[in-house]
Amino acid sequence: MRIRGRTAVVTGASSGIGRAVAMHLARRGADVALVARRAEALEAAAGEIRAAHGVEVTAVAADITDPAGRAEVLKASGDVDILVTNAGGPPPGRWSD
Repeated sequence: MRIRGRTAVVTGASSGIGRAVAMHLARRGADVALVARRAEALEAAAGEIRAAHGVEVTAVAADITDPAGRAEVLKASGDVDILVTNAGGPPPGRWSD
């Protein structure tokens, strides 16, 4: 992947899949904007990624499903090259449903 120097926005980035994706993008040299609702967990993820990979990491504590939250993310992240939408998802249940 040729993403060194690109900017990625990853939603749901404070834990789980979102955090892992953000870490991987940073490992490849992308600057990342992390988005999640829980500020404390988000700052912890941002600190870990900064320390491990030395890329620019922006943490935005916002609800991406809210128009004001989306505006905040766009303002904080600048020009975006990569978008990983990892927020919400289907309700729990069987995958076949």
